[in-house]
Amino acid sequence: MSRTEDELRIQILGPVQATIRGDAVDLGPPKQRAVLALLALRAGGHVPLDDLIAALWAGQPPARAANLVHTYVARLRQTLEPDTPRRRRTNVIASVPGGYRLAVGAEQLDLHAFRAGVREAAALRERGEPTRAFARFGESVGRWRDPQVGDLAALLVEQDDLGPLRQEFLAAALTYVGLGLDLGRPEAILHLAERLALTEPLNERVQARLLQTLARIGQRAWAIERYAEVRERLRLDLGVDPGPELSAAYREVLDAELMSSDTAHRTSPQVPPWRGTVPLIDELTGRSADLTAINDLLDGYRLVSLTGPAGVGKSALGLAAAERQRKRHADGVAVVDVTNVRTGHALTQAVTAVVVNGPLQATGTPVSLVRQLHDRSLLLVIDNAELVTDEAAELTDELLRECPGLTVLLTSRELLGMRYEAVYPVRPLRTDPAPGTSAPPPAQQLFARRATQVQPSFRLDESTLPGVTAVCRALDGLPLAIELAAACLRTQRLDTLVDVVADSLRWLQPPRRGVPRHHRSLRAAVHRSIELLDAAEQRCFAALGAMPAEFDLAAAASASGALVGERAAVQVLLDRLVDKSVLEVRHGPAGRQYRMLGTVRAMARQLLQEQGSIGVSPSTRCACACHLDP
Repeated sequence: MSRTEDELRIQILGPVQATIRGDAVDLGPPKQRAVLALLALRAGGHVPLDDLIAALWAGQPPARAANLVHTYVARLRQTLEPDTPRRRRTNVIASVPGGYRLAVGAEQLDLHAFRAGVREAAALRERGEPTRAFARFGESVGRWRDPQVGDLAALLVEQDDLGPLRQEFLAAALTYVGLGLDLGRPEAILHLAERLALTEPLNERVQARLLQTLARIGQRAWAIERYAEVRERLRLDLGVDPGPELSAAYREVLDAELMSSDTAHRTSPQVPPWRGTVPLIDELTGRSADLTAINDLLDGYRLVSLTGPAGVGKSALGLAAAERQRKRHADGVAVVDVTNVRTGHALTQAVTAVVVNGPLQATGTPVSLVRQLHDRSLLLVIDNAELVTDEAAELTDELLRECPGLTVLLTSRELLGMRYEAVYPVRPLRTDPAPGTSAPPPAQQLFARRATQVQPSFRLDESTLPGVTAVCRALDGLPLAIELAAACLRTQRLDTLVDVVADSLRWLQPPRRGVPRHHRSLRAAVHRSIELLDAAEQRCFAALGAMPAEFDLAAAASASGALVGERAAVQVLLDRLVDKSVLEVRHGPAGRQYRMLGTVRAMARQLLQEQGSIGVSPSTRCACACHLDP
């Protein structure tokens, strides 16, 4: 890289501009600037020529559109690499098949620097360093000179990339404001809270943060006036009243006003109650982005389902998200673990036992669950609901229709399938390093954290990282499997543990208490998924044990004779396995691809052996006619 390239800086989080050695360069007319803007927005990725044409000419492009884009790129190359010979000016804007790619480092593009800063801040927060995280979030948010990226919007008309980009800023800014409130530094985040409130007038979470900030700096009258304005605008523009989070923030303002009249010493409002399964004792590893996304969904939807395969950490995420949401619901959180529930009546009883005020009445006319919850602002968490999916859907639908202040967070290996349900698929932890960082991936960090609990001298360094990485990859990054494997270090060496996880269903069973029975071993966790399947699904699942971890529909449906025509029925069964988090599906250039996690595939192979099908050829076993059974 030449000195000129190294000193190049491109900014798009405000006016689109570029500087070399601190001096601004002329990027040319608007359409030429728009080319650089789109390349920067997707920096590091392939931007097809068709996308550039569509961004420059919304509607009908001119006949010479492609030639014009090539001309704009040539001029930009001359501007951005003035010291490079003309034919070698491809270090910043590189040519790729059918398009271009902007190749810049993390510090050369403000968007890259912002994202790197947010990742570092989130990591500091996860490590329990909120003060440093607050400072790093502040630096990152400060890179945005225009949260609405108005110049980008003017240059790139009708671009779908801009909405998610604005949401990135909003998520980071809200996290920064929230940390400022938690650290008792409302003055430091007041300006940003006001700025967000002006640009997001109908976002109740943003407005709630402003009310909290104003209350904590003593501007309660201003906060009350602001709430009245927001409430009126919500009613006029959207036809709705303030939701639970904004209402809870307003109550905090009123509580602060009452307390200030009674005492000169400010005290915190009472924390809303928590009923049922207690929150997690320790923090999650590598889940900050998931928690932010789940909380955003809970702010916008009244039914949110966390789905995913066995051992991926749905329950832990659900409890952590509920803890963050606790203060936003005046009546707090109620967590109902329905692991051992099998009927609708038992489900209603389990929920009632947690949410009712006081003991259940043994005599007299019982008060219905709907009446108990009708006037309450509550987050109801229904945990491990996969074995009562139909019953949970029926109960949830009734409660949400009759109880306007209720929000439901459900964890299950199978989604409910409700029309208004927001679904968040929980993925395994990443086992490969994130681009541009030397920090160990989240899966390896979790292993190290659990390993030091049983072997205090354990360190994740150059000598142990390869072995830990091999273990985490063999276990597909599943948090439960990783925790069980790390616990085995009490009696196993790391180099032998790599062999143990090769047969994880059999050997990963260290002593484990204080958790549900299906979390005490990997086999128990995966076997619970099999309970979700009907007879036809189970036989089809077992047959897939003869397939590779990844396969397509054609391979799964291959057969001879009369079975060749049953491909559509096989697809229905496979998609049902996807809905129940037994399979994953991916759509790529080669079409639909299915994938089994290693632990799930091991269970399929065991079932296949139990059915005595080992001697059958893979193609026949894959089309075992299970889809023909009713």
